[in-house]
Amino acid sequence: MEQVRKIKPTRLSVSGRILCKGKSIPYESTLERDFLIIQDFHPDIKSVTAQPISIKFQKNGREYLYTPDFYVEYHDFANRKDMIVEVKPEDLWRENWREWSDKWKAMQRYCQKEGLVFHIYDENRIRTVALDNINLIKGFKNTAIEEADIKAVLEQVELMGITTIDYLLTRFYTGKLLRNHGTRVIYHLLATQKLQFNLYEQLNEQSGIWGQA
Repeated sequence: MEQVRKIKPTRLSVSGRILCKGKSIPYESTLERDFLIIQDFHPDIKSVTAQPISIKFQKNGREYLYTPDFYVEYHDFANRKDMIVEVKPEDLWRENWREWSDKWKAMQRYCQKEGLVFHIYDENRIRTVALDNINLIKGFKNTAIEEADIKAVLEQVELMGITTIDYLLTRFYTGKLLRNHGTRVIYHLLATQKLQFNLYEQLNEQSGIWGQA
């Protein structure tokens, strides 16, 4: 699916572009940016397209066009329907839901017809522990790590199937300085998704981690 409406810079919100699933995706607010950060990290998601379609809807006897914010495509193994998403702060959609309900109902009908789902995402669904976890580890993605460290940790995780961050730190990195180094190694492997964890639980030393499927 291709973008159908171009996003223009605005003084009223923060706009820009961010790399998501290998593509430069535009956003019109920090909330949209944070939504894209999560989609980029989520292993079930194949691609994201901004401003993906425009549909017609009727309101007060007149015809209008509605263009939602994003189309999210899932990998086949996720066994989930692809998703059309509107990103709106909670205070805005609560204040304007009557005004916007016609276009949203039209989009729901479109999605039912096309085998998709339609969701409205506000800060309660976006700025969660998942975003906190990603922000915690993303700075380690490009950290230079010795190949010997990577090999040792990955082999140990493969041997055990699932383990904890604390176990790996205790096993390979005793002492405060080494433990700090070990944390960088593990966060790098999590950020590059060579190791996996539950994105929706607070990441800490007791968190379970495992290898790639």
